[in-house]
Amino acid sequence: MRRYLSLFWEFLKIALFVVGGGYAIIVVADEVFGRKLKWLKEGELLDHLPVFQMVPGLIAGNTAIYTGLKVAGRLGAVVALVAVALPSFLIFLGVSCGYAFLPVGNPWVESALLGLRAALTGIVFGTLMKSWRRSVVGAYGYVTVVVASALLIGCGVNVVAVLLAAMAAGVLWAFGGGAMPSRDEASCGIALAPLAPARRMLLAVGGLVALAAVTLACGRIFWTFVKFGLLGFGGGFVLVPVYLQEFVGPGAPLLQLAAEEFSNLMALTQVTPGPVSVNAATFFGYRLGGVFGGAVATAALLLPSFFLLTLALTGIERWKRSRFVQGLLWGVKPATNALMLKAGIVFAGMSVWTCSDGAAFTVHPFAAALAVFAGWALVKGRLSIMSAIFLCAALGAAAHAVGMVG
Repeated sequence: MRRYLSLFWEFLKIALFVVGGGYAIIVVADEVFGRKLKWLKEGELLDHLPVFQMVPGLIAGNTAIYTGLKVAGRLGAVVALVAVALPSFLIFLGVSCGYAFLPVGNPWVESALLGLRAALTGIVFGTLMKSWRRSVVGAYGYVTVVVASALLIGCGVNVVAVLLAAMAAGVLWAFGGGAMPSRDEASCGIALAPLAPARRMLLAVGGLVALAAVTLACGRIFWTFVKFGLLGFGGGFVLVPVYLQEFVGPGAPLLQLAAEEFSNLMALTQVTPGPVSVNAATFFGYRLGGVFGGAVATAALLLPSFFLLTLALTGIERWKRSRFVQGLLWGVKPATNALMLKAGIVFAGMSVWTCSDGAAFTVHPFAAALAVFAGWALVKGRLSIMSAIFLCAALGAAAHAVGMVG
């Protein structure tokens, strides 16, 4: 019981205080569960980032599912998933009920958020430095990182397409007799004890009853967001075109939001804690069916990834000695660094520098200093990652008080 409570509390803290979506959450979770608590190997979650990207669902949700499975089995995965989604759900219920009263735009709040985003920038780049030493080895690793970075950042190629290409290259490398290009020999899979027949039957019957009840009460909301959960590869903004189609404009089938209101909503999902997609699902679900609709939408969005990731991880473990599976994992691990580099650049563009269309490239010295400090604290282990985030947010607010930032 203590392990479940600790798992819930740690993910609740991460989801409550980390802004920026799945990439930020996985970086913080890797530090907390790897370096601080030693429940996982240091860097283990980052090594699984390609797997989390390839399975439909949220990166934050997949991170929680994997950690829960590894630490405390199937129930642990449920506990961790609830914890990582709960703050977003509660916060965006408040947003949905009265977002006109939110202090977004308040200079004190904006300055604190600037410090927070700068801290996440430094943390992501610091994590990249640590991951690089572990996963990029030899010519194969360097070529994979360079090519994947060029495709993701320079050409804007879809993340899933890049990962599929990296996997294909790894399989060719493995069957061609290439040496393993990574120092990490750990399997990406998880071995789970089979459920007893009586428990399987009980879960099946209970699941069918719950599914029937939810379908009768909020069937349209439930199945809409199950569909979104199946389409959401790699992060919250992947679903933006789907949201536009379903919820925005006079001809939208579910809601008819104004474009300006939708734009404000997406901005709020970025500056409030927790996974971006959970924030959005709660808002849309509430608009469609009140508090119960928000809860159904959030649960439905997370449901596909729970089952699909569990199946993927147990399958990888079962076939981990297969040269084909080894090739998939060998090929995709170095590409993790390209994903982290892209995430770091995105966070830096929200805090450390600005480069809008037609404007000169401008670096903000205060935010850059906070990013360097947070990265140094992570790499050197001089400060816990949550302490660095809080401190940078406080320094951002203090900088507004003395006129350093607007």
